[in-house]
Amino acid sequence: MKRTQFAQLAAVLTLFLVLGTVLSYFLLLDMSTSKHLKELRLFYKIVDSCESAAAKAEADYAKGAVKMYFPSGLEMDQNRFPYTFYRQIEEEYGIETIYTGDLGYPYFSCYNLKMDSLLSERIGQNTIESLYREMHREQYPN
Repeated sequence: MKRTQFAQLAAVLTLFLVLGTVLSYFLLLDMSTSKHLKELRLFYKIVDSCESAAAKAEADYAKGAVKMYFPSGLEMDQNRFPYTFYRQIEEEYGIETIYTGDLGYPYFSCYNLKMDSLLSERIGQNTIESLYREMHREQYPN
């Protein structure tokens, strides 16, 4: 009888240990996930058209969350374009830049265009687009 109770106790303890380990793994995984990655997951989850991307931009803007989505691309030097552009819009205009990696998603452009139009009263018409073109030409003149 005691051997059966010991086996049951060992099984219960093993189960708790496994569940605790799995729970800890997911909690640590969530804490180690960057804010940008969480934002991207949310974007992919709720945006499935250009219209829903524009609606998300409007909702974010209404909440005071001014952000834009940009690819990090292949340039590794943080002191060159496009990173200098990203830093400038963060510092000058308070726009949070969300790095999307090197993969494109067509609805990022829809979101950014809508956010740019919402910002036009605050910072001027097509300011972000103009700044991008200017900085791009400076970095790559030919």
